[in-house]
Parts: sequence; C-alpha cells; structure tokens
Amino acid sequence: MKDISNTILGLEESLLKTGGTRYLAVNEGAFAEIPRVLSSYFCEDGNKKCLVACFSDKNTFKVAGNTVQEILQTADVPIVENFIFEDGIHAEYKHVEKIKALLKAVLEKSEQDIQSVLVPVAIGSGTINDLVKRAAEEFALPYLCIPTAASVDGYTAYGAALLYEGFKQTMPCKAPLAVLADSMVLSEAPAYLSSSGFGDLAGKIIAGTDWIIADYIFELDGKGELASGTSAIDSTAWSMVQNPLKNNLTSSVNAVKGDKDAVKILFEALGITGFAMQYMKDSRAVSGCEHMWSHVWEMENLCVNGVPVTHGHKVVMGTLAGTAFTECLFTEKPQLSKNIPVWAEREASIRSTFESMPQILPSVMKTAREKFIDNAENLIRLREGILDNWDAIRNDVFERIFPYAELRSLLGRAGCPVKPEEINLTREQVIGSAVKSQMIRKRFTALDFAFELGVFDTVLHKMESSEYFG
Repeated sequence: MKDISNTILGLEESLLKTGGTRYLAVNEGAFAEIPRVLSSYFCEDGNKKCLVACFSDKNTFKVAGNTVQEILQTADVPIVENFIFEDGIHAEYKHVEKIKALLKAVLEKSEQDIQSVLVPVAIGSGTINDLVKRAAEEFALPYLCIPTAASVDGYTAYGAALLYEGFKQTMPCKAPLAVLADSMVLSEAPAYLSSSGFGDLAGKIIAGTDWIIADYIFELDGKGELASGTSAIDSTAWSMVQNPLKNNLTSSVNAVKGDKDAVKILFEALGITGFAMQYMKDSRAVSGCEHMWSHVWEMENLCVNGVPVTHGHKVVMGTLAGTAFTECLFTEKPQLSKNIPVWAEREASIRSTFESMPQILPSVMKTAREKFIDNAENLIRLREGILDNWDAIRNDVFERIFPYAELRSLLGRAGCPVKPEEINLTREQVIGSAVKSQMIRKRFTALDFAFELGVFDTVLHKMESSEYFG
C-alpha cells in the first residue's frame, strides 16, 4: 500500500472538494437560512425567483415540513407542490416516478416563465432524499436537502441507492446543491435512526480494509488488470473518511441518547463521507463488503414484524460479518492453490444460489461473468502476488480494522443491533449471506480476495466453527 498521509480534511475543506454541494449547515435553527440559501445558490440571478416543490412523508412533515412551509410562506417563496408520502415507504424507483410526474406538471405550467427556477426540496431521512435526488436528476434540477435524522451518509452522496426491477443499485445523480440540518431536529429523531447512522459510519472500517486489499491487488502488475474492481487508494478521499474515522466514532457514540454534540459530530462525519463520494463519483471510499451483505438483505426485504430493517442496521450486521470474515481470512497464510475454477460450475452455483430471486439473476450473472478470472496463467500470477505480499497486506489490514470484540462493544454502546436475532436473522443466515454478497458486485473486497485465492469456503468454515455471533 502506498504511503498515505495522516491529514484530516474537515467539513469546510471537504466541501471545497465536492464539485457538487456548495453549502452545508448543521446547527440549531438552520431552517431559518432557507430563503437566503435559495436566493444565494439556486437563484443567483437576482431577476429570477424560486418555485419550491416540497416532498416529505407524514412523520417528517410534522417534525420539519410544517416549519419549512411556514418559513417559505413568510419569505414569500411560492410553494408550487407539497407532496406527502405515506410513512414507511421504501427506496424504490416506482416512487421516483410519482415525484417526476408532479415535477413535470409544475414545469409544464411554468414553462413560459423564464424568470423562475423550480427547486425540489427533500424533507426527511435517507429514503426521501434518494427519491427526490433521482427525480431531480432526471429533470436536471438542483435540489435542496433538509435532513431530519443523522441516519445515513447518502444525504450528501453522489448517486441514489434504489431498488429497480428488484435489484438494489446505485443510480447516478448529483448530490444536493445545499443541505440544511437543524441540530435540534436531528437530536430529537427516534433513537433507532441515530444508531442507524452510527452503523453506516462504522461500516467505513471495513470499507477501509477492503480498499487496502484492493489497492494491493491493483499494484501487483501496476495496472490492476489481473482482477476487476480493484483501485488505488485516493489520498484525498482517504483523508476525508478514514483518518478521522476512529475519533468520529468514539465521539458520536452517545448520539443514540439524543446528545446534541454527539449527533452533530455524527451528522458532519456522515456528510463528509458523502462528500468523498461526490469527489470520487464513486462509493469505493465508503463502501466495502459490509454493504454487499446489506444489499443482499435489502433485496430479500429483511423486516422485523413487517417493518423494514433500516439501511444502517443492516450495515451494522454486515460490518460485524465483514470483520469476522477478514479476521478468519488472515488467521494463517494459505498454500498456493493450483485449482482453477471453471465458469460452467460457477454459473451453476450462481443459478442455484439465486433461484429464489429470478428477477435479479441476469444482472448477477452478468456481474459475476465480468469479474470471473478464467485465464489460468493470470489467476496463478495473482495468487502468487498475494502470497508474496501476504504479511504486508495482513499487517496493513490489522492496523486499520477494529477487532471484532471491540467493534461489537462499541456498536452496542451506540444502540446498534449486535445479535442477528435483533434484525430477524440467524447466525447461519449472516454467515451464509457471504456467498451471495461475493457474487453481486464487481468491487474487489475481502470476499473476492478469498475467492480468487481459492480459500473462500475455508474462511466460511472457520466462521461457522468460531464463536462469532454466538
């Protein structure tokens, strides 16, 4: 791994790197800035006026939407649409279509008014934000984000994580032009949302160790051509996400208790990880195999008593699973395997694994085929390179990772679920989901590292025989 400086990029420095979001404020009473932010960033031409279309759900309208509406009305900012979803909506593309239809109707009415600018406003948590973000992108409209909980890093991210045709994917779209978060509203959010945000932030631990692994593989031949999905570490993104991570986690552990200072630290840390995604136009800096586990459970519609498990809580379990997998992976240096996988066998395995999810099988199959290494010479060369660098890779990974027991304790203090049963999973399901998780994305993670080395099943057996998730 290349030498990476210990520089930490704070909020203001990171904001300058985004290329998208131009303003973010998190303080008590931040909503009062809305009229100024609209005129300063959305309607910079003094001859133009802003037309606002607000989107929220019933719960967030009570918490923040009503206040936002009153502020806009007092400032004589026209609200041309105020749509309120039912509570409990999922981040599915079908809801984007509803928002698009409303925006289209507004645009058609105002198309003769060249002196107006339509500004969609997302008021709520991560789901509302992703839906509005994608809809705004399809009309090339900059939008304003009004978060109501420190629950995800997606507020400031490039891209929206949505279910489309049954498959969870990140759809490209610009981040909000501005973000205004009231710290009092954030601190009064339900505790499970703050613990979800903490879980999403904790996932960056595995994102970091997976990036270290991918960086080594990328460097093996200087081009990253031996395996797909690898990438060199970007020092700027690393300075945004990884260098301040441990301090941000320990300083925000009381966010679940409504501690305003802790919630502010958590929200800013999540915001900066979103800025890293904007900067890279990619989520590599903030997402590794822990998110693969989460994506699998999202596609399986994981619920507790009919209520979908939050993204952050799925990431928590994925982070614990990724940590356990990584620890088992590096328990001992394996021997060089000369066994070369055959695509026909791999294809049959994928079909069997996803037979209950036929709607996503074509996409999974395409991804798996693209990253499958069927050139024996290249695969042996890759394995030899890994084993030659084994100690260096292991040492760099273990310098960054939180030991499983330490991580579990920290997550528990933050109010996160640490037992599979808390999110309606079994120990066997958590460990077994590694198989699907390795198949669904090209991004090179510890899962792919083990698979290409020929030790994937061995690592899973170690997990099954261990006390992890006991």
